[in-house]
Amino acid sequence: MSEELSRQAASAPTEPGVYLFKDARRRVLYVGKARNIRARLRQYLSGQDERAMVPFLLQSAAEIDTMVVRTEKEALILESSLIKQHRPRFNVRLVDDSAFLHLQVRPGGRWPRFRMVRATEPGPGLRHFGPYTSASRARATLEFLQRRFPMRTCSDRELKGRTRPCLMHQMGRCLAPCVGLCTPEAYREVVDQSVLFLEGRNRELQRRLEAQMHAAAEDLRFEEAARLRDLLAAIESTIERQAVADVGNKNRDVWGIHREGSRGVFSILPMRQGQLREALVLPFSDQFGADEELLSSALNAVYCEGGDIPEELLLPISLPDEAALAELLGERRGAAVSLKVPQRGDKLSTVELARSNAEVAWRKQAEAESRQTAALEELARVCRLPGPPRRIECFDNSNIEGTDAVAAMAVLIDGQPSRAHYRRYRVKTVVGADDYATMREILGRRLRRGLEEGDLPDLLVVDGGKGQLNAALAVFEAMGLRAADGTLAIPLIGIVKPRTERARGDREATDRVVLPGLKDPIRLPHNSGALRLLQLVRDEVHDAAVRYHRFVRDKRTLTSALERLPGVGEARRRALLLRFGSVEAVSLATEAELCSVPGLGPAVARRILDALAAAAAPAGDADSDEDVAEEVGDDEALGGTDPGARPQDAAADTLLLE
Repeated sequence: MSEELSRQAASAPTEPGVYLFKDARRRVLYVGKARNIRARLRQYLSGQDERAMVPFLLQSAAEIDTMVVRTEKEALILESSLIKQHRPRFNVRLVDDSAFLHLQVRPGGRWPRFRMVRATEPGPGLRHFGPYTSASRARATLEFLQRRFPMRTCSDRELKGRTRPCLMHQMGRCLAPCVGLCTPEAYREVVDQSVLFLEGRNRELQRRLEAQMHAAAEDLRFEEAARLRDLLAAIESTIERQAVADVGNKNRDVWGIHREGSRGVFSILPMRQGQLREALVLPFSDQFGADEELLSSALNAVYCEGGDIPEELLLPISLPDEAALAELLGERRGAAVSLKVPQRGDKLSTVELARSNAEVAWRKQAEAESRQTAALEELARVCRLPGPPRRIECFDNSNIEGTDAVAAMAVLIDGQPSRAHYRRYRVKTVVGADDYATMREILGRRLRRGLEEGDLPDLLVVDGGKGQLNAALAVFEAMGLRAADGTLAIPLIGIVKPRTERARGDREATDRVVLPGLKDPIRLPHNSGALRLLQLVRDEVHDAAVRYHRFVRDKRTLTSALERLPGVGEARRRALLLRFGSVEAVSLATEAELCSVPGLGPAVARRILDALAAAAAPAGDADSDEDVAEEVGDDEALGGTDPGARPQDAAADTLLLE
């Protein structure tokens, strides 16, 4: 501990506020809050804070910054904001705690629809339901809503441009308000039903649906009565799977924690209208603080944006900042929120249930990590590596007869996809459909950058057999990464599908691993953990490459189609894209709507519509305004996007409520 830290702590203010420990490069290591900043910092430096992480924090810290606020509640708000901004290594890190998913709807708007959002800033009439700790669960809930409550899923731009119902209407999943096939009153009733369901007011929803079903049957609207009957059955099936645990019908979240050392799991049991819903699980790791501090930070993170905050939180332990936290959550909710630590009775049993859920989730996570470790060790043995590979990279390319050629790289870190490290490439030097040349170009670009930046993988995988592997070996030789005895500076393998064996009728054949210097590929058993890892990274990179190829192809098609329109130059093309977003949307627009675009008169609008009709542009769903992508450059990082994400199929009557 340096004398400079002691001096800064001694001169710190005595008011409430936030303090930041920083290293020599001014990177934030830890953010904390205190009623009295100076007294709190003295606890660190005098050894009164016995947390295991404090010696490491003081050893790494070079300075302390402080920020004074008026109240402890303001300190909570500022602490949460700074943790999200700096992501300090010594603070509590929950899974995706920076932005939990919510379902958003504006019930009072015109033709409302549900959307998945992360930010839940308050807006006029907006409702948010959540949080959901995984995108798959949020999508499954949204899928259930869209299947059972026929609201629109299209964007506002699509809604305005439609002249006929889309496929969703034909499937019975939309009332088609875009073309006037339903009244605002009928649509509003469906919206109200979906909100009742998300609020957990299922009994009230059942009564309304039963009344509507009988009325539809009496009016001989049998298709509508059948839809309501099926919806009632789906609602009843979800009620049967839920435990009624509170006769008082209160909305509350019950928190539990299980911890082993610096790692553990929070479990949240949401109870809405007395019914217990599916638990949320929030793992954390590398945390050495007291349970009270971890729980307080977790509460602040989960409910930081408002959303679905219940009236009561049942906690396993008392919090030192309980009053300030309750006041802050009450402001975010717009009504009082009470924090209680039950001592007896049913509430204590529910808290114990939450703790048991956390323990079960921890055991499940530990078992999964053990299987992952075993799979990496098996992969190291199969591929003759010096140790389990921490970072695995896989490459694949995509084109159609050589056009719009692109490639992608997927990355596994410790056996899990790390999509922030994915890359996608435009092919620059290869003409035509030459997979080997494409592999040489893309791999060469990746390795040159890796050598310059000192960032190379522990295992490099190419999607293909000996041909792709030899193309990669040629790059290794050209870059001096292959010694005279054949030793590679970076381990390299290929994975190839057993197309030949399956063509001969061998349906049990599995993917094979191709190693440099081995004549025959290695066939692993179906249940091999190493094989599953390689299949995972291969499928991830294939999906990323195909998605990028579609984007590049669609953008080229869109641009060329607009370039062929008579009387449309660069400025008008840009204005049309900004207004409509796609050729299909332009073709569905009326002459009056085209004339509303700056620079387009009636004569040009008629020529555009005539040209699109003559070209027989395919009628389909227009790209929504949320889905119009921007131009991307070479070697582009996908960042926080999810190129390998695939929508989760949900059974018709299955709901995953958080």
